[in-house]
Amino acid sequence: MEDQRIGTILWRGKYVVLVSVVVGIALAVLATRLSDKVYEATAIFQVNARAAQEAQVSELDNQGLAQNYATVLTSRSFLQRIRPLVEGGRFDAADLESKLDANPIQETGLVELKTRGDSPGQAQRLASQVANAFLVTLQRDALQQSTAQQEEIQRIIGDFSRRIERLENGPNAGSPAVTEEVASLRAARDALTRQSATLVANGVARGASATLTARPSASSAPVRPRPVLNVIAGVLLGLLTGVGLVWLRQRLSPALHSSEDAGEMLQIPVFASIPLRRKPMPGDPVLSEAYEVLRANLVFRARDDGLRVITFASYNPAVGKTSAVEGFAYAAVRGGANVLIVDGDLRVGALSRRLGHTDGPGLNGIVRGEATPEEAIVSLAPGLSLLPARTPASNPPSLLYSDEMRSLVRNLQSRYDMIVIDSPPIEHLADALILASLSDGVVLVARTGVTNPEQLRSAALRLEQTDTPVIGLVVYEPRQIDRTYYPAMAQRPSLENDPAISR
Repeated sequence: MEDQRIGTILWRGKYVVLVSVVVGIALAVLATRLSDKVYEATAIFQVNARAAQEAQVSELDNQGLAQNYATVLTSRSFLQRIRPLVEGGRFDAADLESKLDANPIQETGLVELKTRGDSPGQAQRLASQVANAFLVTLQRDALQQSTAQQEEIQRIIGDFSRRIERLENGPNAGSPAVTEEVASLRAARDALTRQSATLVANGVARGASATLTARPSASSAPVRPRPVLNVIAGVLLGLLTGVGLVWLRQRLSPALHSSEDAGEMLQIPVFASIPLRRKPMPGDPVLSEAYEVLRANLVFRARDDGLRVITFASYNPAVGKTSAVEGFAYAAVRGGANVLIVDGDLRVGALSRRLGHTDGPGLNGIVRGEATPEEAIVSLAPGLSLLPARTPASNPPSLLYSDEMRSLVRNLQSRYDMIVIDSPPIEHLADALILASLSDGVVLVARTGVTNPEQLRSAALRLEQTDTPVIGLVVYEPRQIDRTYYPAMAQRPSLENDPAISR
């Protein structure tokens, strides 16, 4: 039931959602046209972590070094160092950081550098300059580090050489202890000499540990904006916004939201939920079945409680009360009942006008003694009759509250299985309350989006003063119908004016 209610709410606000989606698409297209085009260039580095001892280096070492170099390429400190070498220094480190990305390619020793620019040429030039600056900086750092280490080793080797010279020229040069110490110093000096050579080799290896294997290339198509993604984002944003607006409107609306709300509020049964139709089509099975549901529920209740005179009432106009009277009456006739419809609206006579019977003496004439019931009542179909109203009537409350009116109702009860009275709106008028007092039960009619809860409560409270029970509700509301499960439509006799078929 909750899923159906949510579906009904969304269906009711379908045009809001549609407009929101259209606006979202329009904004996406506008944003795409107004956005600056951004192009991308790509360069690939090959990383090689091998030094002097190649056998000690694995592919994992290369992958680890690739990860380190990708981090270095996008670090703010490195970009600050190479800034003078890129585009003449016109970009600061933050600008450069926003224009490039570097990522290691999984399970390889490769690093992918991507740069962005306002044109393919600018993106390619930026990639080339950043790549060259990285390689130059890598070689320079390796050379500086190697030179500093070699200078320190050469200083130590010089110290060892001077100590050896002093010992060999000293007074105890030939002693075993001096000879042993000189040999030890020479061995250490030789080891440092070999280490110096290794440092030179490792420095050269570090300086060449990254090479540009794929020169920068730029795509002719911009990477931003992306029209397709923007449109998809616009559709999703519009859809979410539309659904949000529909739901917010539903929550903030003072009117009834559903038939379930109305029934729970008044603690009375909902006899029928009648689907609203913008343009009712002939033979609409859903509308016809809704009136059949109303007929079944109301007839069962009337039979159990001995109710023969039923007034249909509503707080405000334009909620479907007259249609409910007409639809129920035709459905009751199809069920075999002999029904009289009484147009109790002596001010407007909407039902009489709808059915085309406004010229006779009507209810007014009978109450005033100007005509008999036989002269005023007209036949609409086999088993269905109408007592129309002649409008406008002078002082309708006095006519309806008269002893003649009460006597007329008692007289008509002996002729018909059921009398259904269409009353004026309760708002600001006493007519409906008087008609209710002449009845055995009252059916309240409301419409979601028109009748608000306070109006419905007010109508129920006023009707309680008549001592006639409000036996049920009829609510007109938009609702989704599962076409797969339409109740089977039995072959029924055609009734020319049946609103469920021809209206």
